[in-house]
Amino acid sequence: MKEFLGTKVIDFTFQDLDGNTISIKDYMGKKLLIFMWASW
Repeated sequence: MKEFLGTKVIDFTFQDLDGNTISIKDYMGKKLLIFMWASW
């Protein structure tokens, strides 16, 4: 597994399963794991 420590991420927003809007900038200064999954 490749680590990307200190990698900058573009700011984007998305909705959680409850319909709440979440922004990446809300987690600034915290460790964050982004897991994206798709079934094509």
